[in-house]
Amino acid sequence: MENYENKLWPLIYDQVNHGRHEQELSFYSSELSSCSGPILEVACGTGMILLPMLHKGLDIYGFDVSLEMLDILSAKARSKGILDIHKRVTQQNMVDFHYDKKFEAIFIPARSFLHLPTQEEQIACLKNIHDHLQDKGRFLLNFFTPNLKALLKHAESNKKLIPYGRFQHPDTRENIEMSFSQKNDLSKQILYITWRFSFGGESHETKMQVRWIYKNEFQLLLRFAGFKISTLYGDFDKSSYQGDNEMIWVLEKAGT
Repeated sequence: MENYENKLWPLIYDQVNHGRHEQELSFYSSELSSCSGPILEVACGTGMILLPMLHKGLDIYGFDVSLEMLDILSAKARSKGILDIHKRVTQQNMVDFHYDKKFEAIFIPARSFLHLPTQEEQIACLKNIHDHLQDKGRFLLNFFTPNLKALLKHAESNKKLIPYGRFQHPDTRENIEMSFSQKNDLSKQILYITWRFSFGGESHETKMQVRWIYKNEFQLLLRFAGFKISTLYGDFDKSSYQGDNEMIWVLEKAGT
């Protein structure tokens, strides 16, 4: 699936995630500010979290599957005077990424773990993260709690486009209008989303898959991969999880 791999997504990604991004940045910065060793951000995108944490002096690295996203990250780094960002950021994927070092902490923000469409890929990713963590290393990530009532709204096939928002092209200042259609497969637990970008009199569509995960299901995956749960929050303000809203996991490598 294309997910975020096209020319328009990276240009407006920061705008689309404005508001939610600030909450995630505050949470992950707070949780990881005490790290003295290396940190890895999985699916670092345009560097919305990586670059501010690097600016704070943290020894952070990152990777993303999208070269277009990484190009934006590199341009933002150069604008801040960071000329060696290529030593910290690479193009890799969540399933088989590799480093010759182990990390004190690894995190996946922005619900990016849900872009793995199969349980086999999820397990491979979790095991790979486990292998790249130092002893007692921490793993953090967040994703939404499935809401059956909301999921049922898109359970039937429907190609009708739903308006999503209007965002400004950073170079031309023209508007990029976004809309989407969605079909939820309740048996496979996958949201099939088609995004349409209308810009300059033309339209471009890109496909996205999001595989939702239930709390108890994820607990089993974590146990299988060798993690123990330190905390499960229900919001980025670190309130306790009440069975709805966001699931924000703070995990620890249980052992080899």
